[in-house]
Amino acid sequence: MLLKLKYGVVALVLGVLLCGCSIYSKEGDIPVAENTSKVKLGVSVALTDGAAFLGMQSRGTLAEAVGDGEKMQTLRIIIVRPDGTVEHNRYYDFHQVPTTYFATAQFEVVGGETKKVYLFANENTKFDSGRKVANYDFAAIKVGEQFPTNDITGQNNETSLIEVNDALTQMALPLFMSECHSVDVPEKQDKNVELIIVRAAVKFTFRIINKSNEPLALNQLTISKLARYEYLLPNGVVYATEPSEEDGTTITYIKSYKVPMIGNNEHYNFKATFADKTVPANGKVELDPIYLLESNYNDDSSTEGRNYKISLTVGDETYENGYFNNLTALPRNTHVVVDVTLNDKLTGLDCEVRVYPYGEYWLYPEFGQ
Repeated sequence: MLLKLKYGVVALVLGVLLCGCSIYSKEGDIPVAENTSKVKLGVSVALTDGAAFLGMQSRGTLAEAVGDGEKMQTLRIIIVRPDGTVEHNRYYDFHQVPTTYFATAQFEVVGGETKKVYLFANENTKFDSGRKVANYDFAAIKVGEQFPTNDITGQNNETSLIEVNDALTQMALPLFMSECHSVDVPEKQDKNVELIIVRAAVKFTFRIINKSNEPLALNQLTISKLARYEYLLPNGVVYATEPSEEDGTTITYIKSYKVPMIGNNEHYNFKATFADKTVPANGKVELDPIYLLESNYNDDSSTEGRNYKISLTVGDETYENGYFNNLTALPRNTHVVVDVTLNDKLTGLDCEVRVYPYGEYWLYPEFGQ
């Protein structure tokens, strides 16, 4: 029986849905001295297209949010002055109509300075154990006081990291999202900005296609070399731009980013087990999405790209593919799609990798021959 894996990396989403419902918000305001100029800052927030992270232009159906768990259900906007003073901390709750785009929050701010604008969505999400995904009380950040930079952007402390602590745990829904932006505010002129926010997760979709004349039982799926820790905010991101080979337009993609290097990012093998999961004869099954932390692990420092493997247990046999040599990293807010085709002669594993530079990434590890 031949088992062929084909997968592509695509964006999780950039949807544009205007929120036309009433929403609930809370905020404190910082007093402003009478002789200080004040202006209005309008902030809109959109989920970014992960395709930009991998230098891809495609935004097909696989880039759309699947269910409310991949959308913003709450949003917190915190504005910080150059001296670290919190100027605004505003919270929005739109559980009734989750969205991928929010417009427009208006803030009265001190003009003539560069602000830090922090964005946090779905901050109250908890793992099944009851532990919060983002282990910080953002509501406790007081207007007029110093922003707790180290607690939120620190390298190794408990409040600045997201952690999964066993092989079966994945990111809970709705997905926690975050980003931080520097915004130049004019001294005597109002300003509107549209800022992006990204999901703090990598999404995996597995589609199992059975071309045999017999039903097949799936027992376990394993993904290797994944990270146990992730920063609350995107960290050390370096972007690059270059012209597309297809039409000459400029594309932007992520060149590098940082992950917490606790024990070489404390990589582990994620396991998904299935009870009574059967792919019918000449049929197909799409597994529920799996959400994991971003990672950037290299199994062999002397060989670029020896990072990730996938194995599948069919019946009593487990089959593993070779390294995906062109999947060198898994940044947050990307979507890995795996098409698994089951045929005859399930006896071994070979891996053929093909890369389409500005479309999807297709990989063909073969079980059997």
